[in-house]
Amino acid sequence: MRYLALLLAFALLPASGAPLNAKTQAVYDYLLGVWGNHIIAGQSDLTWRDATDMAERVHADTGKYPALMGYDFLNYYDATEADGRHQTEEAIAWSRKGGLVSFHWHWRMENGKFYSKETPYTAPVDDYRKIDQAIDRIAVELKRLQDADVPVLWRPLHEASGGWFWWGRARSDGVSPAAAYIQLWRHMHARLTQTHGLRNLIWVWNGQDPAWYPGDDVVDITGYDIYDKTYSAAYRKARQHAKPIALTETGYIPDPVQSAENGEWWLWFMVWNDAAGEAGVTSPDNFWTGEYHNTAAHKREVYNDPRVITLDRLPKF
Repeated sequence: MRYLALLLAFALLPASGAPLNAKTQAVYDYLLGVWGNHIIAGQSDLTWRDATDMAERVHADTGKYPALMGYDFLNYYDATEADGRHQTEEAIAWSRKGGLVSFHWHWRMENGKFYSKETPYTAPVDDYRKIDQAIDRIAVELKRLQDADVPVLWRPLHEASGGWFWWGRARSDGVSPAAAYIQLWRHMHARLTQTHGLRNLIWVWNGQDPAWYPGDDVVDITGYDIYDKTYSAAYRKARQHAKPIALTETGYIPDPVQSAENGEWWLWFMVWNDAAGEAGVTSPDNFWTGEYHNTAAHKREVYNDPRVITLDRLPKF
């Protein structure tokens, strides 16, 4: 009953900030409807190696396709990059198969790096001209997705509070990293929804620390990236925001039976991708294939659990 009450409350909440187009609103309403009783199966694409099809790897191991695929604008920084420059096309193709689409952005600035240890770049708090050039470049791709009627679970500026990405790095100008990050998030939200008029974005925040939360008016879904099975602690932290909660990156797939018993209804789980060669290779760098992170039996059990939504169980939007 407590989940029914939560769902009824969320059903009355509008999406963040800007209005949504009809299909994106339908997807958003669907997400609100399944949260608290089902978990959507998600898989991250190998976003820098076009030849590897992660959805097919999932299907080969489970007999099912994920309902949600995660893509990345990682290599849209430099037109000389070959692999990873077809994420928009792959996302459109996946949507046409009936799947849901998520995008994040390992945002390269200036020297083409995004890790704090590899670039001196720091999030600005006044002059956003360089920032806007990058946002505008990605807006072109998001507009292509909108024109193809693809709703996007948009997850920018992720894992900020960890400090390992430039958008969350420590600062020496007296501005707190959290304050600069929140300002950047809100600037991006306005730039994409107001300046560019995008209506296909469902905003997913996973800054990993409540102090970095940019506000209910610019967030639709909260998420946590968890690679060490500390699901309960993360879920408790996320519950303080009046938003559905997703497991936006993970290596270990949570047991849906245990999640239900604990009342930890992740809206979706998103298994990270493989980076160590051929399918079936067990390696710490392979988050799906092989059995380093999840046994073959566990993957099959999860994907065939009645609480887990796979591609074949999605409605037509």
